[in-house]
Order: sequence, then structure tokens, then C-alpha cells
Amino acid sequence: MSFEELKEACLAGCTPAQREAITHIDGPLLVLAGPGSGKTRVITRRIAHLIASGVRPGDILAITFTNKAAGEMKERIEAMGVPKGALVSTFHSFCARMLRIYGRCIGLTDAFTIYDTSDSLSAVKRAMAELEIDLEQFPMKPAGVAKLISHAKNRLLTPEKIMGDRPPEEAQTVARIYERYQKLLTQANAADFDDLLLLMVKLLQEVPETREKLPHRFRYVLVDEYQDTNRAQYLIARGMAASGNLCVTGDPDQSIYAWRGADISNILEFEKDFPTAKVVRLEQNYRSTKKILAAADRVIANNKSRKEKALWTENPDGEPLRLLRCEDEMEEANAVADEIAAWMRRGEFAPRDVAIFYRVNAQSRVIERSLRAEAIPYRIVAGTEYYQRKEVKDLLAYLRLVENPADNVSAQRVANVPPRRLGDASVTKLLDWGSAQGVSLLVAMTRAGEAGVRGGAVQGIESFLNVIRTLRAMPRTPVAPVVEKLLELTQFERHLADSGDGAEDRMSNARELVNAAAEYQQAEPEGTLQGFLEQTALISDVDGWDAKQGGVTLMTLHAAKGLEFPAVVILGLEEGLLPLQRSEDDGHELEEERRLLFVGITRAKRRVILTCADSRARYGKREYTQPSRFLEELPPDVVTDVPAGSNRRKETRETPLFRPSPFKARPSAPSAPRVVKRSENEEIVYDAEYDEDAMQAALHAPFRAGDRVSHPMYGAGKVMDVSGYGEEMRASVHFNSVGLKRLVLKFAHLKKL
Repeated sequence: MSFEELKEACLAGCTPAQREAITHIDGPLLVLAGPGSGKTRVITRRIAHLIASGVRPGDILAITFTNKAAGEMKERIEAMGVPKGALVSTFHSFCARMLRIYGRCIGLTDAFTIYDTSDSLSAVKRAMAELEIDLEQFPMKPAGVAKLISHAKNRLLTPEKIMGDRPPEEAQTVARIYERYQKLLTQANAADFDDLLLLMVKLLQEVPETREKLPHRFRYVLVDEYQDTNRAQYLIARGMAASGNLCVTGDPDQSIYAWRGADISNILEFEKDFPTAKVVRLEQNYRSTKKILAAADRVIANNKSRKEKALWTENPDGEPLRLLRCEDEMEEANAVADEIAAWMRRGEFAPRDVAIFYRVNAQSRVIERSLRAEAIPYRIVAGTEYYQRKEVKDLLAYLRLVENPADNVSAQRVANVPPRRLGDASVTKLLDWGSAQGVSLLVAMTRAGEAGVRGGAVQGIESFLNVIRTLRAMPRTPVAPVVEKLLELTQFERHLADSGDGAEDRMSNARELVNAAAEYQQAEPEGTLQGFLEQTALISDVDGWDAKQGGVTLMTLHAAKGLEFPAVVILGLEEGLLPLQRSEDDGHELEEERRLLFVGITRAKRRVILTCADSRARYGKREYTQPSRFLEELPPDVVTDVPAGSNRRKETRETPLFRPSPFKARPSAPSAPRVVKRSENEEIVYDAEYDEDAMQAALHAPFRAGDRVSHPMYGAGKVMDVSGYGEEMRASVHFNSVGLKRLVLKFAHLKKL
């Protein structure tokens, strides 16, 4: 295919807006891409068009956030017959690549180890031990300290600034842990996830050799999901685009990672950073029905931190969204399983067509039980799960030591795995001696006598060192034979066979690592052990999802971004869950919770079910809940309200979400109400006296959500939601004087204004 033919192929079937983004050559470009608007098509075709326009493939850098997205981009580019050479990568993989080349400038060798979160936690614990910090007395646990350090690195904060709002003594202690932790990483020739970004910024800003060279390495830089960039990623993107040819794509309405440092202002202020930037809006949605899109658009319109887009679609109107109101999480799970089973019986959807999203992982337990009861296959998306299993992490630790003998965390992990009479006391003695001498644990093992280690432990040390020496003497490519030799030398399967219940599964997991190494080699024929370890270290949850696999998909709303399904279920639209309780008084967090719902709804092509429950078990106690405020923001004309459980099964027609009411409250004021607390966060209010006629009217005709009402004691308020049936019918009312109250309607004497 000639370059002219390639240009034509790049524009085939594209809308005017897509063409505008694809054909833009020089200068900054902001592509505001709504959900389902063909963003990946635009990015990949833009890369192909640049090459067809005479740009060398090696001058192009495209960065995204997941290995899955990067892989999809590569496949699409290759399918167009474009010459190879453009670098398509995740942020962390790109930084790791640059650090392997230039890390020597900042004290890293090219064999450095990448620590995952559990490795980092081990290093934090070691730092606290070396500083003799009493874990029982210090108010923060090691995991909390590790999270603070991670958050600080994402914001490029130094140790002395890590805890500015904490008590001085506590702040000083955390700063000391941070400093010692970083020293341990340096000694181990290791970098954690956050260091990959932090050290890349250092190369771009502080190291003379790389400060001049790296910004001119690529002429064209494309960054996907720009709304999810943190401070370090923002500086990397800008730093690598010295040419000014920076193209960013994203959607402020899908910024959902502030908890890990993402800064929505990076995309909102792109035009301030680049005043000459061209802005292209991709507003046509190819994924969802009109009703799904209308619901999502109406909800997100309540956010202030956004850029306006007029989302539209040529797709059919489709079915209304369904809201299942349930008594509790058990009925919620059963109702959802019933709906999915009905879809399957009618042939509407196969299990793999359906996704169930939830706000927190704990919500999956009950829904799993109901799916099993209905014999519905399912899978929980957790791509990192396999590589976090103990037996797999143990084998990877051995392999990391082959590449990087200075890695103390890995050496400490497997020194006595399988057992070789090298107990914790001996390992700790070696670590302490090595730290004092400034040498690694492996080096300390070669001088065990000087370290004061005696007896059977010496034989265990020699056995361990022989394994490492043998593996280090082998070629590092292909990788699978190295893994096979490791299993043989350590007799690892025999060790697992004696490990009790589940031994067969653990043995299968160990053998599967050989298959994983072989698959890596097939995809990367020139790949090395170092590359394989890097791939396993940087895998994310969503990388484990495969659309071709069967089963209903269960995942958090955060993990769902970037995916799509014919049918979607979103669980738990309740105050304190979606949105989470902590967002109550924080406008920014509340807006992010709303964006989470927007992301969840827009994953769906044809069908959406939302659920809420009147009560939910939390921390071993049953708590009564309030329906999410986001339900009030849904347009009534595209949502139907379906009673769950036995009521739902008996009814053959759906009832509207917001129903008008003929209820007329009694004009005379009753005596003072009686307040009964059901939980810390809820009050049920009964009037001491009530009129029988008014009570009967309330039983059959509730107020409409959004109605303005008055209460004889609390004054004026707004009905947020009406739920329940018969004598249990309740209304959530936000009063100007006292805030949110939950009232039993037959006793409340509410008056419509």
C-alpha cells in the first residue's frame, strides 16, 4: 500500500471531527472524546496518517495507561500495514524503558528490580525495623505509611513535606521512614511503581546529560486518557514534547482516579498550557442506545468541573434503564441473578455479554453466591491475582535475584523457601550485618561466619546460593527454560505437594509460570528474563480481562473504564456507597463519584440495570440506607422502577420511577413527633397522633421525588426519594432546618407545597 492509499484508508468511514483530529500534523492538539466516540480509532489512525505524511515511525511516542489499551493500539496500527517503529507503551513501561537506558545517571543499573505494592510494604517494614520504631506504639501501620509515601511521590513531594498537616513528631517519623525506605531501594538497585515516574521526571529536569537529550527523542507525542494523569505524568508528557507536537485525548467526565493522584486540571487547563492548541470534540457515540446516553448525560451535567460536550447517537432508542429497589443485599443479589437468568433463557444475552459493576470489592461476595445458585458462570476481573499468589511470587523472587542480586526484598522472601534450615533469626542477623557493612543480603550470605551465623543455617545458605549461581550462569533468553530449571533445582513442586489443602492448585500455579514465560517469548521473540519480569511487574487488573472468555464479568467501577458490554448492572446506588460516605462534604469527591456512575452507565450498549437496597450489612451490623442522590438526577422518561423480590415477580408491568400523587396532607398540626433512631445515621420520625384518612391516602399515593413539602416540626423541605410499600412506605426529605430525615409517610403529616 502506498502512502497516499494509506492516507485514504486512515480517513475511510470517519466523521468530520475524527478526520480533523487524524489529519492535524504540527502543534498541540486536544481531542475531547466522549465515551464510545471512536477514540482508539482516532489515535491509531492519526499515528498511521503521520507516518503516511512522511514522519519516521521512530519519531512517534504514544502513551496510554494499561497494557491492554497499548496492545490494542499496536494491533490496530499493524493491521493497517504501517511500517513498524512507533513506540506504543504505558506510562510506567515507557519510564522503565528509559531508566534501563539512562538510569546509570541516577544510580540505577539496567538490571534494577521493579517493586510491586507488597514488595514496597516489605521494604517499609524493614525501614521501620532499622529505625527501631515500635509498631505497637506508632499510630500508623506500615501499610498506611506505604500509601503516604506513594501519594507523596505522585505529587513529587520530598520527605520533609510528606506530612505537613500531621503532628510534628509523627511527621518527622514518617519523613525518616521515607528517607530510610528510599535508601533501601537504592541499595537494592530497585525502584517502586512511583519511582518509575519520579525518576523519569528527574532525568528530564535535573540530570544535564538527559535534560538536553530526552525532550528531543520524539517529534510527536500522543497521550491517551490525559484526564487520568498525575503531576509526574503531566511533567513527563510536557517534558517529552519539546517539539510542541503534543496530542492529548481524554474526557474530563471520565476522570475517576484522584485517589491515586490524578489531577483533572491537567486536561481542563490544557489550552492554558498551550494557547495555540487546536481543540476537537468527538461527540457522536457509537456504543449506547439513546436512552442510556440520555441518562448518563443528564447525570454528568450536574458536575461543574468539566468541558461541555453534546453527546448524541444514531443508535436506536433502546429499552429504558431499570431500577431495582430491594429490601437488602440478599434480595438485590437474587434479583440481579434472576434478571440475568431470564436474559439467558430468552436468548437476549450470553453470560459473557453481561458485566456487574460495584463501588467496593466487598459487594461481590453476595452476588457471587446468587450467581452460583442460578448456575450462571462468572469471573472476577483481577489480572494481578495470579502474580500475587504466594507460590508465584516466590518463583518470581528467585528470578529477580538472577537479574539483580542486590534485591534484598526478594532474597529475604525466598532464602528459606523451600525450607532449608535458614530461619528468620539467621536472615535478620545477615540483613543487619549487611546493612552495617553496606552490602546486600546475598553478599552477607557469602560471609556468614563474619555475620555470626552458625550451624545448620550455613548449609541452608550454601544450598540457596548454589541455586542462584546456577541460574545466573544460564542464558537469559529464552525465558521458559530458566523457569523450568528453577523448579528442578528447588524441587518446588515437591515442596508444594506437602503444603496441605489446595496443594494441587498451588502446583498448577507454579507450572503455569512456565507457560506464561513461553507465551511471553512467543509474543517477544527477542525478549529476555528482564523483560518478562518487567511485564509481570507492570500488569494491571484489567489486563486479565478477555472478552472472548465466558461468564458474567464482575469488577469495580474503577476497573471498568475503557471496556464495553451489551448489558451492565450497577449495584448499590445508595448514600454512603455510591457516592461513598466520605464524599458527603467534599464537592470534588462528590463530582468524582458522579463521574464513576457516568463511566459505569456508558459502558453499556443495550441494557442497564441499577440497584439500591433499603438496608445493607456493613462491618457485621445491618444499616438502613438512603437512596443515592444520583437517582434523583436520572431523567424519569428513560428509567423505570421495578420492585424486587416477590413483589417484582408478581408484577407484570413496570411502574414509573417518579409517580404523581393525589395525597393531600391534613392541614391541622399534630402534636410533637416521636423520634426513633435506627442507626447512627438514620432517624425514623413518627407523629404522636395522625388522621386515619390521611394515613390511608399515604399508603396508596406517595409523594413524587422532587416535591416541595412542609413538616409541622421541621418546616419546608424537598422529597429526595420515596420507597417501601404498605405501612413501611418511607420518604427521604431534605429539610432546610435540619438536613436529611427519613420519615414513615403514614405518620409524617407532610404537606405538599
